[in-house]
Amino acid sequence: MGAISGLDDYVNRVTGGASGNPESVWFFDNSTQNGIAAAATVAGRMSSLWTYDGVPSGGVVPTSVVAPDSTTPGALKQTNAPGGAQKWMIGATVTANVAGTLILYDRLLHIGGLSGTVTTAQTVGGALTRNTGGVGNQIWVEIYTAIGSTATTVTASYTNQGGTSGRTSQATAIGGTGLAEATRIIPLSLAQGDYGVQAVASVTVLATTGTAGNFGITIARPILQIPVGVLGVGWIRDLVLNEPGILPIDTSACLTWAFLASTTTAPIIMGSTHFVDA
Repeated sequence: MGAISGLDDYVNRVTGGASGNPESVWFFDNSTQNGIAAAATVAGRMSSLWTYDGVPSGGVVPTSVVAPDSTTPGALKQTNAPGGAQKWMIGATVTANVAGTLILYDRLLHIGGLSGTVTTAQTVGGALTRNTGGVGNQIWVEIYTAIGSTATTVTASYTNQGGTSGRTSQATAIGGTGLAEATRIIPLSLAQGDYGVQAVASVTVLATTGTAGNFGITIARPILQIPVGVLGVGWIRDLVLNEPGILPIDTSACLTWAFLASTTTAPIIMGSTHFVDA
């Protein structure tokens, strides 16, 4: 098991044959957090929808290092394939009130409670439970409560895809306009030659941003991008007939969304994700 042999096999499975267990998970992310309007987005910057109200319900700000899974609030909550089978994503649809790009990712590990005024190494730690080899995993700074307006840089000490610890990410801007607001995601560039992350030991802010706020580190594995170019019009990613093809989904994956904005309006997004087992 674990592969779909051809179009006939696919049709059989999505119509309920061969234990295909076809599944559609609908989602709605509102532009509010606990009923309060979400922070404005910034054109060209990534924003996290993790704590957005919606269906399934939004996630909470982590207070310690956690490896979330498909049962964690904020996840899409797709079911797992039975033992010996593989869950495949076969497509998705999305409609939004603003243009941008929706990014589906597996939220492998996260921590909050880090400060924008501490200039010594702040511990991250924890252990991955999925994609433990690290290939394709990224390190994201995720801001939960606004940090300060003074621009500085941030680096992370991590273990790369080859198991080499003590690697240091490239110094990346943090703080100041566009890089300090709640929900902002700041991806960190890895050291030259690296292409994955197994663990993050710590994160260091070079100089104070002026306000502690609350930020965290997320280890994320991006899965799919869905462009939204016309407001209020549904966009479809058919992974059966188009690239990149159907995508394997890890057991208990914490699937959730980020948004690369093209405007300053916090998005309202709705759509569906579609899966089949093999």
